[in-house]
Parts: sequence; C-alpha cells; structure tokens
Amino acid sequence: MNTYLLASDATMLELLLSTVQSQGLTVKAAVVRAEGQTLLSFLQNMTSGILLVCSSQAQRTADLDALETITWSSPQLSVILISESDAKEDLVRAMRSGVREVLASPPAQSDLMAALRRVMAHHEKIRIPDDGYVGVGKIVAFISCKGGSGSTFLAANTAHLIAETFNRRCVLVDLDLQYGDASYYMSQDAVKNNISDLTQQIDRLDAQLLNSCMHSISPRLHLLAAPDEPGVALAITASQLEQVLTLARRTHEFVVLDLDSTIDAVTLKALDMADVVYVAMECNLPVVRNAKKLVKLFRSLGYGDDKLRLLVNKYQSDGLLDVKSIEQAVGIKVHHTIPNQVAAVTEAFNLGKPLVLLHPQNGVLKALREITSTLLHAPLPKARGWMDRWMRKAA
Repeated sequence: MNTYLLASDATMLELLLSTVQSQGLTVKAAVVRAEGQTLLSFLQNMTSGILLVCSSQAQRTADLDALETITWSSPQLSVILISESDAKEDLVRAMRSGVREVLASPPAQSDLMAALRRVMAHHEKIRIPDDGYVGVGKIVAFISCKGGSGSTFLAANTAHLIAETFNRRCVLVDLDLQYGDASYYMSQDAVKNNISDLTQQIDRLDAQLLNSCMHSISPRLHLLAAPDEPGVALAITASQLEQVLTLARRTHEFVVLDLDSTIDAVTLKALDMADVVYVAMECNLPVVRNAKKLVKLFRSLGYGDDKLRLLVNKYQSDGLLDVKSIEQAVGIKVHHTIPNQVAAVTEAFNLGKPLVLLHPQNGVLKALREITSTLLHAPLPKARGWMDRWMRKAA
C-alpha cells in the first residue's frame, strides 16, 4: 500500500519513515514541509493509500480545508493527522474533514503503529470486488420539517428515478430507525435483513456483507431497511453509521437517505455526510414555523444554501401560502414545489410500487423528474411510448 509522509521537521520525518517501513508499507513520498507552505501543493495525484501529515496550530484551518477536499475526491485515501491541538472542537472538525486518525504531536511510536494497523485493516475491509462499482458516490438526504410531510415518499421515488430512469446505481437507506417504512414504498416483498445486521457486525463490515444485507429492488436499485424492532435501533451509533455510509457511497453512485425528523447523533452524522439535504414541508403555518427553525439549525451547523434544498410538498397554487410567502418566512429559496395529488400517491403506497409504474404522467412524478434531473445535472429523459408504459404498468 502506498504511503505519503509530510513531516514538520527532520526528526519527525525519521520517526514516520521508520514506523511506516516497519509495517511493510511502501513510501511513495517523504518530505519536510517548510513553514508557510500550503498542504494542497503536496496533494497532487494522491488517490489512494495512506497520508500521514503533521499540522501546526497556524496551519490547522487551511490544512483541514485541504484534507476535506482530497478525502471527498479520493475516498480510497486515508489520512492520519498529527496535530499540536487536542481540543475537542478540533478533533470534531478533523473527523468531519474526512481524517481517519488523529494523533498528538509528537506521537509515541506505539500509538503511530496502532493507528497504521487500524487504517490498514480498514482498507482491507472496504476493498471492492473487481466486478463492483468503485467511485465517489453522492449522499442525498431527505428530512421532513414535521411528520407527515412526505419525505419518505419523496426519497423512495427519487431513488427509483435515479436508478431506473437515469440509469445510476443507487441505494435507499431508511434511517428512520425506530419506525421506518421506506420498504413499503418500494415493494411488497419481505425484507430479510436491515441496517442493524450491519452495525451488529461492524468489525467485519465489507462490500460483501453490505450487499448481503441489502434488499434488491432492481439490478441498479437497492434498499437498506430500518430495523424491524424499535429497541434494536437504539444500539446503532453515529460512528457505526459513518462506516456503513462510507462503504455504501463507494459501491453506489448515489446513496439516498430517508431521515427521521428528530435530530439526534445518528441523524446529525447522516446530515454532516450528505452532499445535498432536501427539506420537505407541507404548505401550512405550523410546518412553516418548523421549517424556519430547522433551516436556522442547519445554518448554525455550517450548512450552506447550496447544500439545503427546500421542497414544498402537496402544494396548491390557490392555497393561503404562495411560494414567495414561504421563502420570506423560512428564509431560504424554494427549490421545487410538488403538487397535491393525494389519490395517486396513496395508491402507489398501498400497492407498494413506485409512482412511475402506476401513473407515469402524474404531476407529482413530473416534479420529481425535474428535481432528479437537477440533482444529477442530467437532461430529462425522453417520454416513453404508450406501449412501453402499458407493459411496465402491467408488470
């Protein structure tokens, strides 16, 4: 495995070099960074392996920004950060930047060896089979401002469009852990395994285990269901979820999350990892107030407006609230409105089928196609012929 060393001085470089070589790792680069040199200049062409980097207090902010960029674009690269700061907020920031291990500077050789072994074990677990997808998948989260706002329906049908209409490999992860019912929107077939089967075996998590715990909806669409029993969900931790989602996004082009509206540690971890967060709301005053609070919370967490996308579900153009009033009240632009067509949506749920298989010309589906097209930066697909639609509906 390739290893890159970026030390603060010659003494540190010698320690890193001897420790890495003792673990049988290949050193591709070993340099001492001069004071004031930016980290980005050293990260060219690093796509996989292990990066050990020393960071001073003065370099910390710029270094973490650079590391966040490289870990998102090169998920097969694991970073061990050797930092002068052990403050809790700095550790949290480092982990959010994609850093795998953080060690105090100067590190004890035993601690450094232990960190290297953990990273090497992690690389072995996430090794992807030759015939599987390997990439940097996007995580897309759906969360309701208030129960009943339709985020599960929107998440399930968007995932189906991503896979079947836009031909992308996708997994829907039901993270309403105690009362999740996303499986009912996708299929009437029984789901044998769920996310708790992964978290209970987190030490042996790999692509094969992930695949065995997912329910196959179609060749390009999979479902990772919520636990059957609410009590089991309480044992799932944010750290376990991070490992599951990290692996899922390496084997799927898109990971769609259906989140519980309660903000706890697990939900917060999912939101932090998401590239896009769709905030679903209905068009009434109590929900508007909740939406305003939720958007305010997300902004306090550092989520920019480019990450947040407000969806107004069950929208009626002749209702009391128009789009402009909602935007002024919530404080964010409305990304899209979804019309209020309850009968078609209820039928799809009761039959356990995506809406596109039942009502391909429905206004709700038209809105979801446009939302998905924008998300994927892909043109809307051509309309299907009447015979193709009839055959798909009959199936």
